[in-house]
Amino acid sequence: MISVKNKIYDRKQISVLSTKKIYSGEVSIRVDRFRLNNKTIEKEIVEHPPSIGLIPVIDGTCILFVTQYRHAAGRTMLEIPAGKIEKGESPKQAALREMREEIGYTGKLSPILQWYLAPGYDTELMYVFVATDLQKINKKQNLDDDENIKVKRMKLTTAIKKCVSGEIKDCKTIAALLAYERIKSR
Repeated sequence: MISVKNKIYDRKQISVLSTKKIYSGEVSIRVDRFRLNNKTIEKEIVEHPPSIGLIPVIDGTCILFVTQYRHAAGRTMLEIPAGKIEKGESPKQAALREMREEIGYTGKLSPILQWYLAPGYDTELMYVFVATDLQKINKKQNLDDDENIKVKRMKLTTAIKKCVSGEIKDCKTIAALLAYERIKSR
């Protein structure tokens, strides 16, 4: 057990009493005990590497999406391209790599926002980029073993309707598209 004392988070004194790693793999899980509001709290935390999400814009009005089977959800999902940042990569390098691997394009990246995907239990911070000036660089995808990705092209307006109707169920995709639409309309 590792003990970490008196870290400061968001200008409040949070006294971390102990941290114990209970699983290590592609992600790790730890149990933290800490004092908050004069109470001892115990939380399981998923330690996940940071990640990127992409909004690849083609022809000014269309977005390139991927569909892939997500075992935890038990279904194939329509999503923006995304992936983990590998050790030693910057968010931009990871975004360019994921764009090449998943959709076979390269382009100009503009960061638009960052967010925690599930801050109640997960450390994953996602960096979201808009990709423009897309150029096709290869016809064959370079996929991970657990990926079975198909690329789909869709107008932004259609995608927004699918977010609002519940047809698109992936939160990173919904949040990224709604933010992008808002930023674009300014």
